[in-house]
Amino acid sequence: MTNQNFTELETKETKPQQSTDLRLLWGGLLIIAGILFLFQNLGWFDFLSFIPETMWSIVWAGLFGMGGLAFLAGLLLTGRQNWWMAIPGFTLLGLSGTIIASDILRFIPFEGSIFLGSIGIGFLTVYILDREMWWAVIPGGVLGTLAAVAALDEIGVGDASGAFFFLGLGATFAIVGLLPTPHGRMTWAWIPAGVMLVMSFVVITSTFGLLEVLWPLAIIGVGVLILFRNLFRKQAS
Repeated sequence: MTNQNFTELETKETKPQQSTDLRLLWGGLLIIAGILFLFQNLGWFDFLSFIPETMWSIVWAGLFGMGGLAFLAGLLLTGRQNWWMAIPGFTLLGLSGTIIASDILRFIPFEGSIFLGSIGIGFLTVYILDREMWWAVIPGGVLGTLAAVAALDEIGVGDASGAFFFLGLGATFAIVGLLPTPHGRMTWAWIPAGVMLVMSFVVITSTFGLLEVLWPLAIIGVGVLILFRNLFRKQAS
């Protein structure tokens, strides 16, 4: 074999090894962070109670934020083959933002939306990095919808949250149906998209008391359509 062949073979063997090492490293760091967080919740760090609670929040927000940035930096340095790093990266940044909003700033009531939205951004980033990962659009859209619903509840527009939830799910599946993939378009996605959009219409009409008016109008519309079609057929014949 030539030197070039040896070099290509070494490169192919090194990349999977590097990817495995990175996953082990980040997995280990996440386990350690989870254990420390669990110990704090169980009160095992009570001997450090002289430290203000706000200071603990700053520490945890900083640790989660640095962890998220480390994952995203690793993604930028290693390339799209490590697409999975986008998910924990944005999730940890979301945790950091949630802690900042709820425990440090306190006047930002959207901590649920921040956390859910950040995870959704992670999944959407996966699709942006690799267009074959079309499946990532579904959890990204669902989590983005849940983030919006949580925000609506926070600002006191909870009556519309149910309709918006189904609308967001329907839009998510509609986008999946429009996306080009190596195997062609996912036409099956239009079925759940249609069901969710109909559910959204039912919920919003019933919530705002429009059901009693719109359904009779819909029936009248169908009847008018049938009459016009029959009239046009007779004239054509």
